Amino acid sequence: MPTRAYVAHDKAVSVVRMYIQMTVVGFVLGSILYCALMAAVVSQFIAGPVPEVRFVNGTTRLVVGPDAPRLPLFAIIKYFVSFNPRNYFHFNLNPSKHGAPDLQEFVGAELQRFLGRQIVSREAYRAAVRLITHGRVEELRWLFPVSLSFFPLFGVCYFLAFRALNKKSSKTRFVRGADLIPFLRMKAKLQVAIQREKKDSPNLVPLQLGEAPLPDSVSRRHTLVLGTSGTGKSACLNNYLRSLNQRREACRGEVNKAIIYDVKGEFTGKHSRTEDILFYPFDQRSVPWSFFNEVLDYPDLDVLCTSLYEPPRDSRDSYWYNAARDVFRTGLFYLLRENQTSNRQIWEFFSQPLQQIRDALYTLPTRELGALKHIDKADSNQAASVISILQERLTFFRYLTDSDGTFSFRRFIRDETERRSLFLMNIRQYDAIFRSLMSFVIDIMIREVLSLSDSQSRRITFLIDEFGSLCKMPSIFDFLTMGRSKGGFLVLANQDLGSVAHIYGHDQKETFLNNFNLHLVFRTNDPTTADFLSKAFGEREVVKKLHSSQMSPSDLGDRFSISDQEKLEKIVLPTEFQSLPDFHAYLKVANYGLTRMETPRKFLPLVREEFVPRNFGLQQMLAEKSASVSQPQTAATPQLAP
Repeated sequence: MPTRAYVAHDKAVSVVRMYIQMTVVGFVLGSILYCALMAAVVSQFIAGPVPEVRFVNGTTRLVVGPDAPRLPLFAIIKYFVSFNPRNYFHFNLNPSKHGAPDLQEFVGAELQRFLGRQIVSREAYRAAVRLITHGRVEELRWLFPVSLSFFPLFGVCYFLAFRALNKKSSKTRFVRGADLIPFLRMKAKLQVAIQREKKDSPNLVPLQLGEAPLPDSVSRRHTLVLGTSGTGKSACLNNYLRSLNQRREACRGEVNKAIIYDVKGEFTGKHSRTEDILFYPFDQRSVPWSFFNEVLDYPDLDVLCTSLYEPPRDSRDSYWYNAARDVFRTGLFYLLRENQTSNRQIWEFFSQPLQQIRDALYTLPTRELGALKHIDKADSNQAASVISILQERLTFFRYLTDSDGTFSFRRFIRDETERRSLFLMNIRQYDAIFRSLMSFVIDIMIREVLSLSDSQSRRITFLIDEFGSLCKMPSIFDFLTMGRSKGGFLVLANQDLGSVAHIYGHDQKETFLNNFNLHLVFRTNDPTTADFLSKAFGEREVVKKLHSSQMSPSDLGDRFSISDQEKLEKIVLPTEFQSLPDFHAYLKVANYGLTRMETPRKFLPLVREEFVPRNFGLQQMLAEKSASVSQPQTAATPQLAP
C-alpha cells in the first residue's frame, strides 16, 4: 500500500497555519490593549493640567484654573517625535547660507493658552511640555522599553487562557447518577457529621478506615474490605483496630467488645492486651473451653448441631450432613444424660466402633431414637457414610481433649459488663483442622447476638479476615440484615468475591454485597470480581465533547468541530480495580458517595508474640497403650427405654 505522507503534511501545515493565525490575532489584540494601557498610564501619571499665563501686578504668573485642560496625549508624543514634515524635508535654496535648519512645531489648541501662538520652535515646545509635566515626561525614555515586555507576557497569557478554555470545554459534564468525588470533599462531609455527633457525645472517638474518619452512624454499618495480598488491606485493618481500642478506652461506659478472626496472628500480636481472650487450641495462651458450656437448654442441642453440620453449597445430597447432625445431636444428649461432658469424652464416644455407638443410643428414651434409623444397620454403607461425615467435622476435638474450662462464647456475648476482646486464631499452616471449629464458634456467637434485645448503645464488632477460609455459616445473612439493631457489626475482609460465591452460591453474591453499606476495595486480580464490582458501583450519565478535524486542499476547507454527546458509562471500570497501586483503594459509603483514596503506610509494632506453639507431647502419646475394643455382639437388639 503506498504511503500517504501528504496527509500528515497537510495536517501539520494546517496546524501551523492556525497557530500563525492565532499569533497574528493575538498580536493585534495585544497592541490595542497595550496602547490603551499606555494611554491611561501617561494620561494619569505623566500629563498634567495646562497652566494659563497671567500678569498680576506687572508680574508674569502661571495659573492653573479649575477648568484647565490636561495636556493631551498627542502633545506628549510630539515631545519625542515631530509631526511637522518641514523638520524632515528641508531644502536649502541659498548655498551661501549654511547651518542647522530652524525646527518648528505646531501648537495644539490646549497649549496655545500657554504658549500664546500656533507655531513655536521645537525646543520651546519641548521645554513647555517639560514644564507642564514637571519633568515626568523624561521618565518615558526608560518606561517605554520596559513596557514592551507586555507583549511576550500577553502572548503567554493569551495562549494559556485559550488552552484552559479548551480544557474546560473538553471536560466531561456530569448529568445524573452516581459519580466519583474527590476524597477531600468526602472527608469534609464525614468530619461535619462527626462534629455534629460530638455535640451530644463529647468523648466520642471516631473510628478510622484508612484516611477516612468514620462518624458513629457510619461505623455502625457492616463494612466489606476486598483486596489481594500485599495491597495494604492488613495495614488498613490494623489501624481500624487501633482506633477501635482507642474508642473503647475513651468511652468506658459503652458496651464495646470485639471478636477478631486472625489467620496470620498479626492482629493478635499487635492489638491483644494481657486481659484479652485468645482461643486457639494450638497456642499455649488459649482459653480452656468445653463444648457443653454452650448447651444451656434442650433446644441448644439442635442449634449447635445445625451450626456444625451445615451442608456445603456443592453438596449434591444434604441428607448425609443432616443424618450426621441427627446422630451427633442424639449422642450429645446421651453424654449429657450420662454426665460425660468433657471434650475427651465427646471425642472418645464418637471414636468408638459404630455398633457401640448404636448400642449406647438405644438406651435413650423413645423420643430420642429418631437418629438411629440412619445407623441401625451398622454394617451398611449408609451407616458408614453417615459416621464418616460425623467424624470428619469433629476432628478438632482431638486437640481439645485436655483443655476443658468454664469459658463460654455465648456467655461472652451476653455479658454486658464484658469489655475484653476475643481473638480467634487459625494459622494458615493448620487452618484445615480448625476451619469447622472456628466457623462453629463464630456462628453461635452471631446467633447469640441476634437473640439479644435491640440496643443503640451496644457495640459488638466481628472483624473477620479471610472470610473465604471459613465454612458456610447459615446465620451470616440474618446477621447482615438484623445485626445492626442488636448492636452487632461485621467488618469482613477477603481477597475477592469468588470464595464467597463458591461457599454460598453465585445467586447469593449480590445479596451478600448489597447488605454492606461501606465498601473499601483495594486492587483485585480476579476479573470476575472486578467486573461485578464495576457493575455494583453503578453508572453515570455524562455529556462528552467529541472533537473532529477536516483538512482540505483548499485553505477554506480546513476546520475543527466540537459536538456534545450524551453517554452512559461505568463510574469505575473493571481494569481500574485491577490496576490500583498498593495502598490505593476505592471507598464507597452509603449517603456519602464514592471516592478514591490512599491509605496510610503505617505499620504497627508487635506488643505480644503472634503465636506461641503448644507442646502436645507426641512421645507420650506414642507410648500409650491401645484401648481394648469389644467385638460386635450378635445378641438381640436391646429393649427400648420407655
